[in-house]
Formats: sequence, C-alpha cells, structure tokens
Amino acid sequence: MRWIFIVSLLFGTSSAFAFPELTRFGYNSCTACHVSPSGGGLLTSYGRSLSAEVLSTWGNEKDAGFFWRAVDREAIEKYLLLGGDVRGVQVHRENSQVKDGRFIKMQADLEAGFNLEHWGGAISVGEMDKDTWKPQARTFYAFWRPRDALTVRAGRFLPSYGLRLPDHIAFSRSFLGFGLDGIRDGAELQWTGENWTFNLTQAKQFNTPDPESATSAQAQLFFSDRYKVAANIWSGKSGAMSRLISGLWGILGFTKRLYLLSEFDHQSQQQGSETTRSVVTFNRLGYTLVKGLDVFVQSEHLHSDLKIDSSVTNRNGLGFQLYPYPHFELSGVWSKQKAEAGLEEDYAWLLGHYYF
Repeated sequence: MRWIFIVSLLFGTSSAFAFPELTRFGYNSCTACHVSPSGGGLLTSYGRSLSAEVLSTWGNEKDAGFFWRAVDREAIEKYLLLGGDVRGVQVHRENSQVKDGRFIKMQADLEAGFNLEHWGGAISVGEMDKDTWKPQARTFYAFWRPRDALTVRAGRFLPSYGLRLPDHIAFSRSFLGFGLDGIRDGAELQWTGENWTFNLTQAKQFNTPDPESATSAQAQLFFSDRYKVAANIWSGKSGAMSRLISGLWGILGFTKRLYLLSEFDHQSQQQGSETTRSVVTFNRLGYTLVKGLDVFVQSEHLHSDLKIDSSVTNRNGLGFQLYPYPHFELSGVWSKQKAEAGLEEDYAWLLGHYYF
C-alpha cells in the first residue's frame, strides 16, 4: 500500500452520506444530525456530539466540534454551521487476467450552512475532476419549514432514494445512478412525523448532454425504536430513454449491536422499442464488537438484463467500519465478485475520511 494513499486517507474530511445504521439507537429523523431534510452532508451541532457519544471509541463532545476545540462552538453554531469533507478510496481488482489497483480522490468539500426554526440552507464547495480540485459549488440548497413536520427545499442535492450508503460504488448506488454523480437540480417536499416520513422530489440532471428529468416518492415507517422500512418509486425520462425504478429497503436494529441493512430494486428501462429490466439487491449484516468498531458480512446481486443469464454479477464478502476518534473513519470491504459468464475475481476497497 502506497504511503501517499495512507496520508490521503488520514488527512483527507463528514461524509456526504448519512449513517443509516444509527437507526438501531432510536434515531429516526435525519434532521436531528444533518441540515439536509433527507440526511447526509453538513452536520448540526447535535449530530457532531453524537459522533463522539455513539460512534467513536475515544473522545468526547468537545472533541467532535468544528476544528476540535479551536473554535468556540456555542459562539458560532447558533447561526452558522461550518464543516468540511475529504474522502478517498483505494480500489483493488484481481482475476486470472487482470490485476489492477487505483486510488480515487472522491471528495474535497468545504461546507457552510444555517438551520433556524423556519429557514435553513447549506452549500458545499469543492469538486474533484480527474484528481484535480476545483472550487465549484457541488451542492447548494435552501429550505423553508412552515411547520415542524413539513419542509420545502430547492437547489442542487442528491435526491432521496434507497439506503443512503457511503459505499456509493455498491450496485444499488452506482448502477442505478445514485452515487456521488447522482446530484441533481431539484425541488423537494418532505413531511416527517413521529413514525412516518414522506418525501416527494422533482429533479433534473445538469451535467449531461441528454439530462434525465425524474419524479420520485418515498415513504418510511419507523417502529419499535430500532426498525425502519421504506418504499421508493422513481420515474425518469430523457430524450432517448425512460425508466421506472421501484424498491424496498429496511434498517433492522435487532439489538444495539446487531443490525441488518437491506435493499431490493427493480428497474425497467426503455430505449426506443427495447425494454430492459434489471434487479439489484444489497444486504449487510453488521455487529458492533466494541464501541467504534463494526464488522459485517455483505452480499450484493446485480442482474442487469433479466432476459440474459450471463448479465448476472454477485459480490459476497466481509467488511469493517472503524471510528477511533471524532473526525476519523476508516472502512473497507473485501469480496469475491463472480459473473455468470464464469469470471471470478477479488474486489476490495479501503476508504477513509476526516471531517472538521
């Protein structure tokens, strides 16, 4: 492993995605920890405190603050929230024909926002383009909260669909187009109750010559203090293609240590007179060995064209998530990837980030 990779991971910064497994601790609403109504991105002061209280092996609430204790949190966080995020991943792929590894600079963001009683918003600046950092606004949005349960948002953000996994190379994110490159211009209406959450989004791609416009809806049910199940639908259309995605996902906290993340999606894509149907599944069974260290077994399945048997790919493997101290995370997965055509390969990634 190259030293430049290790340095990039350790001195790299809060994930653009949420930590869905926190549901097992009874945290239903994403807005408790994030400025974004649907989760992910800039943390609230309460979200920062939880990174020490629930996730990290060592450290305390003060250590979780912006730039640790260098800035007086109470002096600024009442009106202004600041943060940053840089993530990098080392990917390895090896089979009988190819042995390849590469380091990907995923993110390098600076974030700022506010979260008042009825109004809020956030902006993240910084975009990686072929390992080159550009000072561009990657996401930005503003929202209005006329009632505690109701939020209206507009701007550029990642629409709500499925599990908000930080593993955006999972089939359920990358194949369906909901990874980091899935950020879109859109408007969103969300109602968040004690047990139910409903989300309706209209979004459009902005970085492609044939942009997809889509409408999506999501309904979530939280019950028994540790369980969440949800249903999604996504209807998108561009000049050359239309598609309909429907899916179910769940976060099942059997105990505070043992949990399951699961997602199933079906996509029907039409291009001209051709219709292609696909199925994607994701399952992760995790266990907390000690505070700050989770291990898990993971299984992914992709059948990109249900009419073609050879279009099946399966990944099965092991992984870990390590949160040793507020601001730091290191996670990784090793899996065996096998295509129906017979090619079998090792597929692994190691990811790290540090938020300030």
